[in-house]
Amino acid sequence: MEPLTDLKEIIRYGIQAPSGHNTQPWLYSVNENEINLYPDFSRALPVVDSDNHALYISLGCAAENIVIAATYYGLQANVSTNEVEDSKPFIVISLATDDSIKKDPLFAYIEDRQSTRNEYSDYKVPEADLSVLSNSFELEGIELIVLTGESEINKLEPLIIEGSNNQFQNREFVEELVDWFRFSKAEAEKKGDGLWIKSMGLPNMNSFIGNIVMKYFVTANSEAKRWKKLIDATAGFALFTVDQNEISQWVTLGRAFQRFGLTATKLNISHAHVNMPCEELEVRQKLVEKFNLGSKHPLLLIRFGYSDKMPYSFRRDLDQVICNTK
Repeated sequence: MEPLTDLKEIIRYGIQAPSGHNTQPWLYSVNENEINLYPDFSRALPVVDSDNHALYISLGCAAENIVIAATYYGLQANVSTNEVEDSKPFIVISLATDDSIKKDPLFAYIEDRQSTRNEYSDYKVPEADLSVLSNSFELEGIELIVLTGESEINKLEPLIIEGSNNQFQNREFVEELVDWFRFSKAEAEKKGDGLWIKSMGLPNMNSFIGNIVMKYFVTANSEAKRWKKLIDATAGFALFTVDQNEISQWVTLGRAFQRFGLTATKLNISHAHVNMPCEELEVRQKLVEKFNLGSKHPLLLIRFGYSDKMPYSFRRDLDQVICNTK
């Protein structure tokens, strides 16, 4: 095969991964036998993700898509985090031809997966499918806690609301969020990133009106009411924890979440982030205490259930994310 072309093709699947506010905080370089995946800190979210853990989770999601796609090219992929001194850690995906490798069936769902942010139906997920979701990955240091019981969700709800209230009472958070809103399809297509409001169930509007609405009419109270409604219609929540709150485990968590999301897509189960209790440090500690997590760190909360698909968010072109190839 012609290495550079094939590896670029594999990266096309990497850029389908989810990221906070759809910032797509990644850059790639391609060598003959490896793909390097770098954090793009110009796309970081310093308010909501001050330590960049969510950024590295996104990189892990992209890395797992690449690992899965590589199997369709007969390649075995090995993922490691490069901890070079005086440099920001990045991900190395080493690739080797392997005639015996089995194609990963989750490959078929990479382009179908989406973060579906609408209201779900109240239909319960069958136990058999919950078991499949719970066993969607085997990665060291990552634990998935599936919450579907009424008492569990009742414990979780006030933490979601408290996290949301803290954020929407923080003017810097709102400014950062609105910066990544794309208020029209034309703007979303042109930039190829961000939160297109139609994918969130909101009507297109021009940026001037959109900024006024988001900054002055969306309040902590209105968001709390919206989240109560969404929680009531949610079949369950998936809480991901790490043993060590460090970059290599953030990446591994991203890989685990991506396999969860693709498995949910295979089962026709919608999913979306509800990450406020994990993002707000004081609320995160309450999450640890309420759910007896001990020394584990809860870094990702996902709701899941059944709903119609929403319009897909946009992605940047391949030539915008590949740098210094050789």
